[in-house]
Amino acid sequence: MSINILKNYKTPQYTEFKKLVLNDEFPWRYLDSDTGICFYGHGLLTRPEGKYSEAISQYTEFGMSVVDEILQHNNIQYKFFLRSALNCLHPDNDAQSSAPHVDHDFPHINVIIYLTNTGGKTYCGDEFHDPKEDDVILMTGEHWGERPKVGRRIILVTTLFI
Repeated sequence: MSINILKNYKTPQYTEFKKLVLNDEFPWRYLDSDTGICFYGHGLLTRPEGKYSEAISQYTEFGMSVVDEILQHNNIQYKFFLRSALNCLHPDNDAQSSAPHVDHDFPHINVIIYLTNTGGKTYCGDEFHDPKEDDVILMTGEHWGERPKVGRRIILVTTLFI
């Protein structure tokens, strides 16, 4: 298990996508979670629990091109995207971190792009990342995250097959 920090070049495409997602008009759905914390989400690619992933948002192509651009700038080679979603989590007095979990029961790598600066560490094994706005990490293995301290914690999480 490990966490690797990637460089985010904050290209015009990234900046435009971030502006879209952080807009008050961006559509979110309330989601119960088997990780112990409910949140708001906006799916881009479904989980490939069947034979394939499916694009489920009008913003899928835009979001995936942002992730692809960041991976290319960091010389990260991958075969395809498995799943992708935007997650929005608020501070709350309930559980302060999600349960440890693995996103898929087959080999994959997670990419997380932090779109806001609200606190809430991400843990992977014995390592953790205390994110700042626009940080990007790659990680593998069991992981969990803390609630934000203030404001909305918005991330774009994508799983990759390498």
